[in-house]
Amino acid sequence: MKIDNIDPHRFKALLETGEYELIDVRTKQEYDKARLDDCLLIDAYDSEFQENINKLDKEKKFLIYCRSGSRSMMTLQLMQMCGFKEAYDLKGGILSWSRQGFEVKK
Repeated sequence: MKIDNIDPHRFKALLETGEYELIDVRTKQEYDKARLDDCLLIDAYDSEFQENINKLDKEKKFLIYCRSGSRSMMTLQLMQMCGFKEAYDLKGGILSWSRQGFEVKK
């Protein structure tokens, strides 16, 4: 099982391989303001969050992000408990991503 917290440069490199599904665990309001391209929104504050995560294909590879890294780290721990094979979260969230000068969609 490969599950880890990674910096924006490594996150971007993995994203560019096209082998990972990107998940945004922020709220719809945060998502609407700025997001990474081609991501699936699964709000960590939604009452069905755990159920929605558990519906994902555990054999696929995932990249997860939030605003600052807290919700994505919680999601990573949940995915580990649910038996996902490979998932990484963006250390510092979309804030660290944009501080590196990487593109966000608005």
